[in-house]
Amino acid sequence: LGGVSEHVHFLSRELAARGNEVTVVTSKAPRAARAKARILDAENTVSSGYRTTRIGTSVPVFSNGSIARVTMGLGFRARLRRALTDVDVVHSQGLAPPTLPIFALRESRAPVTVGTFHTYFDGGHWAYRLFHRFVSRSLAHCDRKIAVSDACVSALAQYFPPPYDIVPNGIDCDYFSPLPEESARRPGPPRILFVGRFDTRNGLHTLLDAAEILTRDNRDFVLQIAGDGPARPFYERQAKRNGLWDRIEWLGLVKDERPELYRQATVLAAPCTLASFGVVLLEAFASGTPVVCADNIGFRQVIRDGAPGRFVPGNDPAALATGLAAVLDDQSLRDDWALRGRQIAEERYAWPMVAERIEALYRQVLTGTAPTEVAATR
Repeated sequence: LGGVSEHVHFLSRELAARGNEVTVVTSKAPRAARAKARILDAENTVSSGYRTTRIGTSVPVFSNGSIARVTMGLGFRARLRRALTDVDVVHSQGLAPPTLPIFALRESRAPVTVGTFHTYFDGGHWAYRLFHRFVSRSLAHCDRKIAVSDACVSALAQYFPPPYDIVPNGIDCDYFSPLPEESARRPGPPRILFVGRFDTRNGLHTLLDAAEILTRDNRDFVLQIAGDGPARPFYERQAKRNGLWDRIEWLGLVKDERPELYRQATVLAAPCTLASFGVVLLEAFASGTPVVCADNIGFRQVIRDGAPGRFVPGNDPAALATGLAAVLDDQSLRDDWALRGRQIAEERYAWPMVAERIEALYRQVLTGTAPTEVAATR
């Protein structure tokens, strides 16, 4: 679970469907989950067409207001080097120092070596300052640098200058799809959906305070919270203080349940204050679900040029409550946003289109041709 992980999965699946042999190189799962991971890897080989090679051990670290993972282990570099032998393309995803993707750039001897940045941060980032020389030398092995949004470039340019190819995250428009008709919606009060890890930057505390305001206004609703994390006891105590316990469905970590959750939701609440893009917004668009979200630079990469949604200031429960109430009260608005959001998802972000752009970039490097509109360089 997580934006980069899913990006890798869907991109690998689409590249395999286009006739490429794809291997995902990643860390071993935590010990308690390794048996399950082996089953999942085998299933992906059959259903998605790509293989998985696992090396090293994944260790969680706190970074940029979220939980990141670093791969470690004795002999890790040698195993990585063997995993990258005799390949045509090495594509490192989620470049952060010093992590498996960065080491993969240094170990690559492939004709094509590219890397994708998924990160946005305000001001600067201590890790890029501390490891600037190491990361810069690693990026020197890149034939092309990709960023998922202009927001990423604005954050990274102070450390690693352009050019970057802007290729956005994608969305599976078959996996995430709207209800076939309104009669398929389950009965019950309106559903406000939150999807995200329990990181401070994802703003669940703001949503819980906004829900308290909606409760005081005598509104009928259910708050569905899909996600988990070490801070869960904090949010549970806040929910009880706010008198929301009977209105909340704590769904925990979800995966296959997400498409139905989005379809059945009346509105997605996304109070995240720091994002490089907005994958949850794409999931909502593809599902025909209206969006009310915090105004941040990453979400503005998605809700623009006719894409529907309502921005509210970050960390402002009253503004979030007002935005949610406006959408809950306007059926015609929800219907319009549902249709437009689905159209945007299909036309701009469907994974086959994104994978085609990335494959075209590989071929440009292989043939030595200049960048084209397929992967516009910024």
